[in-house]
Amino acid sequence: MVTIPRIILLACAAFTFAAGDPPVAPTPAPKPETVLHCKAQTNLPREKFKFFDQEWDCELCLNDTSRRTGLGAREEFPAGTAMIFVHPTSSLLSFWMKDCLVDMDMVFVDETGKISATHEAKKQPLRLKSQSLAVYESGLVRYGSNRRAKYVIELPAGSIAKAKPALGQKVDIDWAALDKRAK
Repeated sequence: MVTIPRIILLACAAFTFAAGDPPVAPTPAPKPETVLHCKAQTNLPREKFKFFDQEWDCELCLNDTSRRTGLGAREEFPAGTAMIFVHPTSSLLSFWMKDCLVDMDMVFVDETGKISATHEAKKQPLRLKSQSLAVYESGLVRYGSNRRAKYVIELPAGSIAKAKPALGQKVDIDWAALDKRAK
């Protein structure tokens, strides 16, 4: 990972509907003229946490490799699941939707466990084979932490609208235990 004033991390996720929402067609596979820069991660550590009045089955991104890939190249993000990114230090964080096949929500959390920013992120077009990586990346929307943050929780799209988390709200997770596991 390159360390610059704003750390650019790959944050991607897949989309799901809550119970009772209408079914939709599956996300189409990437077209032959596009490029995916990663393969979907599997076998990440998992832990259950309760926050936003719901129990979540969370995948944990505890090292640089898992934090860079996130939910990239995944075609689904099942209801009741989340991905938590644990960074070794607090800094201004910026995530983008590189290699994301679907929409998702992001919650940035500071080292005290308080929410510093929330975003409803939309999937971006994949890179065309005819496009340079630099040109493609320069066009991606960035979603920032607004102030120093140490953690990011990715949730299925629509979770923020449903839970309505507030800036400054405490997310009651044992962050110190997660910090001990992060690299």
